[in-house]
Amino acid sequence: MISSIFWRTTLVLIAALGFSVTAQADKVVIFGATGTIGQAVVREALDRGHEVIGVSRNPDNFSYTESNFTGVAGNPTLLQSVLEITEGADAVISAVGGREAPTPEETAMNQTAVVFSQAYAGLGEGGPQVVVVGGGLTSHGSLEAVIENLPPNATEGSPFRALFLGHWYAYQNYLASDINWTFVAPPLGIIGFGNTPGEDIRTGTYRTSTEGFAYDSNGDNIISKSDLAVAILDFAETDDFVQQWVGLARQ
Repeated sequence: MISSIFWRTTLVLIAALGFSVTAQADKVVIFGATGTIGQAVVREALDRGHEVIGVSRNPDNFSYTESNFTGVAGNPTLLQSVLEITEGADAVISAVGGREAPTPEETAMNQTAVVFSQAYAGLGEGGPQVVVVGGGLTSHGSLEAVIENLPPNATEGSPFRALFLGHWYAYQNYLASDINWTFVAPPLGIIGFGNTPGEDIRTGTYRTSTEGFAYDSNGDNIISKSDLAVAILDFAETDDFVQQWVGLARQ
């Protein structure tokens, strides 16, 4: 597992004061690192001083200049690629976005779940902490409820429907595995992502729920993109939610 909360907090405070942070941290591999959520996770990990390996199909798109960042080409749905890239990693984060697929089983997030479960099977505490950015609709708690709450354009047989259901199938794969996983269900509203209004502000705080939707003090299921990244890195650094599904909301 990754180093202590004290060390993590110290790094964040140093960065906030404007001092440079020396890369003497643990190794974090981030798949989907060029996506909107992936970029926020990379930034949070870099600011905490971790050694960050950003994985993308097009690593030339990376523009980070920090010495603790390395961009590589890779595919989280291929076992050999995952094994090679994550060798020696303390944490593996999947922020893999949606790619069109005809069935839930063939979606990138489900195939990634299958591969991660194979890659780290039997490693126990010696395996990396795997943090997965899943789908908010999984907060409904069952496949039937997810289907009931699909948007109108997620019609039977459509890639859009497969995308939503793929998150649930992925979650089931993690449940059946013995690896160190945390399945993060973002709120349905993410400030700084999609059409959710508001300013993406990093407060460093959030609320969690392991039994369905999490809500803020106003009763809203919402969080900023930056605080979503904070939570993801917190889960990667600790064992607070190992082998658990976690819903999020701002304070």
